[in-house]
Amino acid sequence: MEISKNIKVGVFVLTGTGLLIIALYLIGAKQNFFGSTFELQAKFKTINGLMPGNNVRFTGIDIGTVKEVEIINDSTVNVVMVIENKVQQFIKKNAIANIGTDGLMGNKLINITSSDENAKSVEDGNTIISFNPIGTDAMMRTLEISNQNIKDITGDIKIIANRLNKPNTLWSILMDTTISENLRQAIININITGERAAVIAGDLKSIVKGVKSGKGTAGKLLTDTLFAQKLNQTMINIQSISDSISTIASNFKIISGKINNGNGTVGALLNDTTLSNNLNQSLLNLKYGTNGFNENMEALKVSWPFKKYFKKQKKATLKK
Repeated sequence: MEISKNIKVGVFVLTGTGLLIIALYLIGAKQNFFGSTFELQAKFKTINGLMPGNNVRFTGIDIGTVKEVEIINDSTVNVVMVIENKVQQFIKKNAIANIGTDGLMGNKLINITSSDENAKSVEDGNTIISFNPIGTDAMMRTLEISNQNIKDITGDIKIIANRLNKPNTLWSILMDTTISENLRQAIININITGERAAVIAGDLKSIVKGVKSGKGTAGKLLTDTLFAQKLNQTMINIQSISDSISTIASNFKIISGKINNGNGTVGALLNDTTLSNNLNQSLLNLKYGTNGFNENMEALKVSWPFKKYFKKQKKATLKK
């Protein structure tokens, strides 16, 4: 019975000792107690719950752990990292450290990412550039503002949709097939007008070209110097004739004025009523005298002394 108890105690002790050794090995391996390491530092404004012992990753691979988190002042926290020597050559001095999460709801960790620019490898105790993380509270506040903006936008869209559904709105105008057909016809007419305008422009271009080359009357007027001289002389002649006509008209005006005033024979004839009456009476007397003379001549034709003479004259006239 005593031997059995001793065996059980011995097995328990051995088992406990083995488990302790395994735990110490695992913790030491995690903290790099049994390997060659170096230290890097990074400064953050906030660490969002990062604690000593959290992992440090480079290109997605665990390369070390957080050794120490120290508050420098009210806006700066210094983080000391213990990293394996075998990756030192790959981490450059312009690398960037940022605080991330191991999975969606996992522990915090530090991710080290390389920069595109070339630089020397880090040395023990160097401080690398840090990128301050966005806190969950800040993200929630931003999300709340975004949700409120989306709510306002959807409300405005709802109002606009209700207005568009009403009659005599832009939407109803756009859906009216008659308006669309009229618009299409208007566009066709605009295209036809544009083509006609192009043709007219081409014709005008040809006309202008012909005029510049001296074709047609307009071309001669613009280019033919001899024609221009003749035209200039013609204009001078027309001006001279116009001056002559103006002088004649002035003379006629003077003569007409004198006639109206009774000056000269014509004026006296036109304006002197006494002379006009005398002239009329003289014409009447002349008419009466002529009639009497004709009667006397007829009487002489049948009188004896002149009868024979007038017969000879009549025969001579008939022979002709």
